[in-house]
Amino acid sequence: MIRQFWGKYKVCIIFPALSLGAIWSDYNYTRQWKKQQLLEQQKQQQQLELHYLWGVLPLIGYGFGMFLDNKETERMTLFRDKSALYGRVLKEGEKPSWP
Repeated sequence: MIRQFWGKYKVCIIFPALSLGAIWSDYNYTRQWKKQQLLEQQKQQQQLELHYLWGVLPLIGYGFGMFLDNKETERMTLFRDKSALYGRVLKEGEKPSWP
């Protein structure tokens, strides 16, 4: 009886079992692959944030240097046209020799 059943329905039993096994193994592989891709994407995102930092750092340095240069120019205006070598008396309404 079992032998007759197996002989008659073996294709109907084996084919779905193999198909489901293949689908299940592919699903597991895909799930692991997506998990690995997510971890790699998170690592790249962290590295990208560091790249932004290194890209912005020269701009911050430039801005700070420009600020210091302006402060130094402002401080040096105290000595404008007072040099013994180049100093002179300015006429009324005349601009200073340098800003």
